[in-house]
Amino acid sequence: MTEPKKRSNLIVVVLVLVVLAVFLGWLGYQPGTLLNEYARGLALTLFGVALVVSLSERLSRRRESHLLVYLEEQRRTQEEAQLVREEAMLKNQLIREISSGEPGLAARAIQDLDARGWLTDGTLTNSQLAGANLQGARLGWINLSRAFLNRVNLQEADLSYSNLSAASLADARLSRANLDLANLTEGNFQGTDMSLCSMNETDLTGANLNGAILSGSSMIEANLSKANGERATLSGANLERAKLVESGFALANMERANLSGADLSWANLNQAILDKADLTEANLSGANLEDARLHGANLSGAFLYGTRVSLESLSTARSLANATMPDGTRYEEWARAQAREKTAEEEPELPADHSTEKE
Repeated sequence: MTEPKKRSNLIVVVLVLVVLAVFLGWLGYQPGTLLNEYARGLALTLFGVALVVSLSERLSRRRESHLLVYLEEQRRTQEEAQLVREEAMLKNQLIREISSGEPGLAARAIQDLDARGWLTDGTLTNSQLAGANLQGARLGWINLSRAFLNRVNLQEADLSYSNLSAASLADARLSRANLDLANLTEGNFQGTDMSLCSMNETDLTGANLNGAILSGSSMIEANLSKANGERATLSGANLERAKLVESGFALANMERANLSGADLSWANLNQAILDKADLTEANLSGANLEDARLHGANLSGAFLYGTRVSLESLSTARSLANATMPDGTRYEEWARAQAREKTAEEEPELPADHSTEKE
């Protein structure tokens, strides 16, 4: 018997019992009837039975409803768990395809990840993609934080607005890649080829750039504070208004680099090559420029207060006009003072007056 039919039969039974109870109750109060008390008692009994049947049916329906809700929740939970397992399997498969080294397979995997929103939601954090070939890939806004990307090929790739914080890209190839406004904080770029990259307003705070190649890269207003770039190559790079506070670029090659308006306060540029570099209006206060090469460098308007630099190195600069010298004086005043000291040193001593004694 189906559930709706069973329920309708119970309703009919309840209604019959109620009708009989009402009839017997009416009969029990009629004058001249011998079975008045019996009729009234039977009426109450039938009404009680009807009430019990009605309540039992209602409680049964409530239990069934709760059971159905519980079973539905269990079914939904199982489906969601199955979906999570299937998504995890698909994600792992797509990640393996990206790291396969096959450009076509990797491109299709990236498209699938992008279509599902998995490029930016953290799916690829901590992923192992060493040696992957992603040349020319469109990876804007991708989240690859803490990913292992050593030796990856990202030449000419679009990584603008990407998150590569704490990622390892040692010995990777990123030449001509677009990294504008990307987050590269504390990333490992040791020995990485980043030549001719676009890294305008990119955050490289605390990044490891030791031995990295950044020749010709555009790094306007980039943040390289506390970055380490020992022996890095930045020849011809555009670091206009960049922030290199407390950075370490000892032995780095910055020949012909544009560092105008850059903040290099307390930076370590020991033995760095800054030949023909543009350092106009740069802040070099407290910086270490010991044994640095400044042949033909433009230091016009530079702030050199407290800078550790030899006069010999400064003398090779192309211009120091309006610069603030290490002792806090303006270059013009400092030059005049130096000239006076030199004149005083070169001025011959006057002979003593040997007049004849008074007779």
